[in-house]
Amino acid sequence: MSSSPAPTEKAKNDRALRFYQDVLGLDRLHYGMWLPEDELTMESLKTAQKRYEDFLIDSIPEGARRVLDVGCGTGELCLNLKAAGYEVEGLSPDVNQKRVFLDKVAAPFHFTKFEDAELEGGYDLIIMSESCQYIPIEKVFEVAQRALKPGGHLMVCDYFVLNQNAGELSKSGHDYNQFLEQASESSFEIAHRRDITQDIRKTLEIADDWAEKILLGAEILTEKFRARNPFLWRVVKWFGARKYDKAMRQRVLLDADQFSAVKKYEFFLFRLNQREALKTA
Repeated sequence: MSSSPAPTEKAKNDRALRFYQDVLGLDRLHYGMWLPEDELTMESLKTAQKRYEDFLIDSIPEGARRVLDVGCGTGELCLNLKAAGYEVEGLSPDVNQKRVFLDKVAAPFHFTKFEDAELEGGYDLIIMSESCQYIPIEKVFEVAQRALKPGGHLMVCDYFVLNQNAGELSKSGHDYNQFLEQASESSFEIAHRRDITQDIRKTLEIADDWAEKILLGAEILTEKFRARNPFLWRVVKWFGARKYDKAMRQRVLLDADQFSAVKKYEFFLFRLNQREALKTA
């Protein structure tokens, strides 16, 4: 049985999880996979997210039974894996994800960072769905190798940075070429891969639409106050200028065209090459 130490530092609350669940009413955190004909609605987003999870499950190699979901979010993927007959375990250093997972999924949970986890070899498959980017790149394959059975698989589905000089868009995600280099130097080989950048674009488009409506709403709600209290409004703007400027800079994160130019969202299924693993053991 695998064991995990407690997190070495106080885990942060996952604000994204709380926003998606409590504000937007979504059960999942990831981008999803859209079809060209899908309309930009919340119901279509929920369908796209379910389609993404079905794609991951359909991509599991034959014969795999014991699965570790790294960064297990709201636990929905683990629920679907259990329903499909897999032996599932979750892992996350986030206190909210721990609470949600234990309330929802009757399965073991490891409250730790992946790079700090003491995972003894025994898993057939490790899944990193939009969680690989939070793990030090040099630890991804090293820890996965120790945790997997001979011939086991590592599934990574995440976005990567193609251009490190693209400002805000370059600040999240591993460098694509560095990631591939780490993979080539590891004991893993690529069994399957798929570029799904175009399949996630509509999540950015619908998020940008929400942001535009929020800004418009704020403009309308403050219109009377700004007209009656011009001095106070200048004071408010002065105190909030830094946060406002940051928010405006980060609007680029919702630009689907710029995202596609700077980043690549890709699915990888890696197979542990046991002969190479034995050489490095």
